[in-house]
Amino acid sequence: MTPWLAALAVAVVAGGVIAVSAHEARAAVLGLTISGVTAPLLADPPPSTLPLAARLLAAILAGYLLWISVRERPVTRGSRLGWPVEAMLAAAAAVAGLGAAGFAGPAGGPPEAEAAAFALGALAIGPILRTADVFRLAVGLLLAVLGAGVGRVALAGTPVPLDHLVIAGLTIVLAAAVGAIARAEARIAGAQTAAVRGMVGLNPPLQRPLVGVEPRLTTPTARQPEPPRPPEPGRPPEPGRPPEPGPGRPARRGLTSALGSAASAIGRVRGGRR
Repeated sequence: MTPWLAALAVAVVAGGVIAVSAHEARAAVLGLTISGVTAPLLADPPPSTLPLAARLLAAILAGYLLWISVRERPVTRGSRLGWPVEAMLAAAAAVAGLGAAGFAGPAGGPPEAEAAAFALGALAIGPILRTADVFRLAVGLLLAVLGAGVGRVALAGTPVPLDHLVIAGLTIVLAAAVGAIARAEARIAGAQTAAVRGMVGLNPPLQRPLVGVEPRLTTPTARQPEPPRPPEPGRPPEPGRPPEPGPGRPARRGLTSALGSAASAIGRVRGGRR
């Protein structure tokens, strides 16, 4: 076992553990990038310069595509088991890979590559089988592609340049497709949330201006309250209505009218006697 190959295998597996267990999407992208950069170096002898450069550029480009796709939704569900359980699972799979190295015959590559391939395959099973969102599925598929590449190194030795180009192209296409789907999903979810908030009156959705129509014709304006009209000249103001008598206030108007009625009745009686 070579120390620098063992260190590379640990880096590949550690990046996979971070990518699977992180709840922050950008941390998961960072873990995938670490695994993608260190995986092509895990070979003895190391690959040539041009294929290695293609793999490194493909890993960085895939990480960038995923990075810009999670700006609107920076939080992912991550692993429900947590990173300690994922790390123990990866360690157990790596030990199984070391034990299986050369089991069916002499291996063409280093045993560290087979251990890393087993660990990446075990980490990719959960996100693929139990897909919480598109980003989690992308994490599982990319780890499976990296594990397949490392497993090919463990079984047949250092890949030829064509193998590196195929894995690099597959990595870029997969990251671009998943990034586009994730951005579209985030936009649809944001539009639905704004529509629901507008229906309940919490936050009315913004209306886009129509093409070829002036914004002032389509933008609703706030209705201003009408000012009070001034009284007409030469017309006296209308007298206000006297307040109604309350329950504890004496009814002066009713007493006055009763006295007036009694006085008029007495006057009519006196006039009849005369």
